Amino acid sequence: MRIAFFSDNNYPELSGITDTILITGKELTLRGHQVCFVGARYSKADYAKAKRTYPHTFEEDKVDGMQFVRLPAFHIPSPTGQSRFALPLGGSFSFLDTFKPDIIHTQSPYSLGWEALRAAKRYKVPLVGTNHTAVEDFFPLPFVMRAYDAWYYNHCDFVTAPYNKLLERMREKGFNKPSRAVANPAELETFTSVSPQEKDAPKRALGVSGPVLLYVGRLGVEKRVDVLIRALALLVKEFRTITLVITGHGAAERSLQKMVKKMGLSNNVQFTGFIPRDELAHIYKAADVFTFMSTSDSQSIALMQAYASGVPAVCARARGLPDYTPPEAGFLVGAGDHKALAEKVKLLLDNAPLREQMGAAGAQFVKTFSPEKIATEWEQIYSDSISRAASASA
Repeated sequence: MRIAFFSDNNYPELSGITDTILITGKELTLRGHQVCFVGARYSKADYAKAKRTYPHTFEEDKVDGMQFVRLPAFHIPSPTGQSRFALPLGGSFSFLDTFKPDIIHTQSPYSLGWEALRAAKRYKVPLVGTNHTAVEDFFPLPFVMRAYDAWYYNHCDFVTAPYNKLLERMREKGFNKPSRAVANPAELETFTSVSPQEKDAPKRALGVSGPVLLYVGRLGVEKRVDVLIRALALLVKEFRTITLVITGHGAAERSLQKMVKKMGLSNNVQFTGFIPRDELAHIYKAADVFTFMSTSDSQSIALMQAYASGVPAVCARARGLPDYTPPEAGFLVGAGDHKALAEKVKLLLDNAPLREQMGAAGAQFVKTFSPEKIATEWEQIYSDSISRAASASA
């Protein structure tokens, strides 16, 4: 099959959506399919932020052999600080005329989503859509935005989301297309568990010796890293050498740093900035508990990485996280409840056998989301969509 992905979050933007569509495309390419990406044109600074080489020519704009087609775009405010609004004026068509897609997969309902609608009509091919995010978390007038999502995805032949409730919320606004939940893939080969004794070396590399709590992800307001810091203030009374390691960058970074300083926790918090994937695996090895209180995540690849590393999790009971936090591998607490978070973390830190048991369960659970398994699901969805379209036109 020849598959064209359209997404407003695209390489080199640092986002979970970017990562998952790249992983999916890579696995489909390994299976013999041809994959291309249509996205916005990013600045050299965006490539530098992701520690990637800026492509100076169209031929250089490839990842693992997959071609990127860039549309003229302008910067817009966003949680990642990197988002672009591309001009959906058919700029991808000159390439797609030669590529001749069998199917188009739209990953977002805005500028690139509009380009995808036009492309599906132009090439008379099925349009599969994925809604990655509860958009009302990021925009005013949430009911209007949810209605817009329903309207847009009603133009698709088949629609997925990482968790069922996101599809249900669109149905409340009139969405009526065939749909089901499909998890995002997680590329986890470099993330492996270690014994409690083997955690000493990665902890020394971080310059810590006591318990380590870990947060991995963008530092956006909706990620609620402030809740982790408030929980830490309670935990430090009993665990004097505890350290909260916070990776990533984002709009809330400066305010979080100020909060840490104001609460007198500077000796117990490390802000690492962006960590490349291979180095990130070593950070997970130092962690005793993964803490994640985001109120916007549909799945969280960082959570999948924690499970693969044998690290139990404490997560917010919000959005898609309950679907990906089985009781044998992690705890759920109320969104924003720093006291409950501290309580569950303390339970895990006080009980080494429980930590190991839950860590092992998480490592088993996460195998469900291997790129191989998720790509098999997509192959079936694409094939079924193409067959239905052929039958309808016969």
